[in-house]
Amino acid sequence: MSNAISLPPPAPISAKSHRILLSIIAVALTLVAIFNLADHYTLLKLDESIDQGLIAFASVRSIHAIISVLQGTEINVPVVTLSVGEILSPATEILQSTSGVLTTALASLGLQRILLDVFTNKIVNITIALSAISYLVTLWVVPMARFTKYTQPTFFILCFTRFLLVGTLLLNSMADTLFLNEQTEQITQQTDFIATDLHQFNQDLMSGTSSDTTEQDDSFMGSVKHTWDSVTNGFSDTKKDLQHKFDELKVKTESLVVNLLKLIAMFVLKTILIPIGFLLLLKNLYWGLIRRISVV
Repeated sequence: MSNAISLPPPAPISAKSHRILLSIIAVALTLVAIFNLADHYTLLKLDESIDQGLIAFASVRSIHAIISVLQGTEINVPVVTLSVGEILSPATEILQSTSGVLTTALASLGLQRILLDVFTNKIVNITIALSAISYLVTLWVVPMARFTKYTQPTFFILCFTRFLLVGTLLLNSMADTLFLNEQTEQITQQTDFIATDLHQFNQDLMSGTSSDTTEQDDSFMGSVKHTWDSVTNGFSDTKKDLQHKFDELKVKTESLVVNLLKLIAMFVLKTILIPIGFLLLLKNLYWGLIRRISVV
């Protein structure tokens, strides 16, 4: 026979302790809803995300405008024809996709902003408060106890609806602050720098074409000398200079494509994938908690 001492099973929580626990949870949720304890911070972070998206969208549109001007540029030098549009073709395709993604991201952020305003409205908070009072009455007043099966799910469903979006956006804003915001700002700044370089390249091309119309000697010998200099020295220098500029343009275009792809990935994560993930996570955690409370 075994001499091991068997421990008694843990004592179940009494009905009164159960009601106290449920009352504390109900009061806490009601106070958080009425005083908007998490709403203001969430709203502030959401507005910052919208501003960040607008800045990125404006940057992309400005680059698109510059590239649209450059695409039609074709430089003809004796024996050499250089087309800017061929170099910028990959960036043009990515720019269109980026504009579409940023438009969708801004629409998603705008929808989140509207839903946040709706779910944090005073009417919703008052409804939750009234539901909490009804639930507490049926929880503690014995003659009203039979209505608990109606007031309890009503209250927790209202709280679920009220806090699910706020919690999702709050967690999403925290993830943005910790991991994504700084990278997104850096990519946007790099894209702005590339836009400035492209604009400067366009200005250089314009000044290069206008510099050919400088004042010349009208005499016969002057024209012969100018022609000879153009054929010997001028052609070689112009070709090298243009080739150097076009090599730089290729590098800038490749960097632009990489930055735009990163920008697409960042905003898809920020506005679609991460919010959906947090939404599903909070939903499962919330209903799991409700089941445990109901079983206790």
